[in-house]
Amino acid sequence: MHNKENAAAEKLKIWRLIERILGQTERAVNYRSDWKIHRETDTSILVTFSKSGQTFYDVSKKDLEQFASCRRAFIVFAAGSHKDVFIVPSQELREHIKTQGLVASQRFGDFKLHLVRDYRGMCFREIPSLNLAIFFNQYAQLI
Repeated sequence: MHNKENAAAEKLKIWRLIERILGQTERAVNYRSDWKIHRETDTSILVTFSKSGQTFYDVSKKDLEQFASCRRAFIVFAAGSHKDVFIVPSQELREHIKTQGLVASQRFGDFKLHLVRDYRGMCFREIPSLNLAIFFNQYAQLI
């Protein structure tokens, strides 16, 4: 994986790529710059970043429920760079979380997900059944 560590700059590059594919997006809610919606296709996208050496993400249970209101919803997990992303349909992530029996933290209401590489490929330690390799840099699925 590439070693870019400036979260704001990398997220901006991701949004530029997404907007080249989808067209103009807008914030879903004013206070969240990491969550945008493309109104024409009813596509919701959340971009979350983790340094490549730490690959740890918080995914809010509330966010996953709100994303369900859009016809299409994706979470973009950036692993240190816009060139190293996993674009996961949120419905698929929700199903794997449910199947795994994960429980959101009582304090924050989120799921803690750690990206790991093992003999099967890339997955979240907490959801080994979700093979992330098939989502690696799959910007095309946003079309």
